[in-house]
Amino acid sequence: MPEFIKFTQWFATPPQFRKPKIQKEFALQIGVCQDTLTDWKKHPDFGRLVLQSLNTWMIDRVPNVIGSLYKKVTSVKVSAKEVELFLRLTGGEFNKPNKQ
Repeated sequence: MPEFIKFTQWFATPPQFRKPKIQKEFALQIGVCQDTLTDWKKHPDFGRLVLQSLNTWMIDRVPNVIGSLYKKVTSVKVSAKEVELFLRLTGGEFNKPNKQ
């Protein structure tokens, strides 16, 4: 069911980057009723597929984020916590020095 997969990908996209912006318009775009989307959210595979799509969305953007962080670090101070959070979410490692 390709429409279901498209919905999980749309839903996984952060709202400020979604096209169309609202669920009702998305339903019209793929040719289903808005109630169908509500039902699909209850599908046993919905959460897993949304997380897969979100992970792909994030990984696809790692080079841009790293580039932006590099620009920020070379111009002003950046929080190590911001870098650590993003790297952990994408499965990267962040090694902290051991406190003694």
